[in-house]
Amino acid sequence: MSVSRFSRNHGARPGYALHDAIDLPGWDDRSIWGWDDGTGSFYAQLWRNGSTSDAPGIWLSGASRPYPWPGSVALDIVQHTGAAPLAVVQALGIADPAPRLRDAAEITQQIAQLKSLDDNGGYIGGQLHALAWTQGLETLPPSTGVREDHSRPAPDRVEAEHHLITGRVYLGGGEHTQDFYSGADEALWWTLGH
Repeated sequence: MSVSRFSRNHGARPGYALHDAIDLPGWDDRSIWGWDDGTGSFYAQLWRNGSTSDAPGIWLSGASRPYPWPGSVALDIVQHTGAAPLAVVQALGIADPAPRLRDAAEITQQIAQLKSLDDNGGYIGGQLHALAWTQGLETLPPSTGVREDHSRPAPDRVEAEHHLITGRVYLGGGEHTQDFYSGADEALWWTLGH
């Protein structure tokens, strides 16, 4: 079985010997990413197509901010370029080759069970937000908070969101608390059948 270019780095983890191209439209001529043993971090260097500069337009370096997980790099690339999360995850080659979602009825039942719990928007709130987003009931994905349409996202988009929310857990920051992001991370992991 051959691995698609979108999944060639799916198994990338900290310490993984990696130096690869970033196939992001508009940034794909010279952009690279990988693992840097010296900083113990992932990194990315992106040049907009047509740039003649020696220095990348976007430089995500573990020397200035640690990127301990592939999703951390993906999240910052989304935020710096405005590219769609799925496009970035595919450009890095970290997409799951065959993502699947749990049945909508099972996810809806999980939402109902979680609604009986109250944690003031923390961990359970993160789970509820992520699960509602997977059903098209919430327009703001938990990792970026950038409005999307109300349709139910496809499995590959949910899997891309899981990469970004895991990256958010590792990087911290953002609009919500770490408890919220951790809850969203767990809910998306569960939704993807893991």
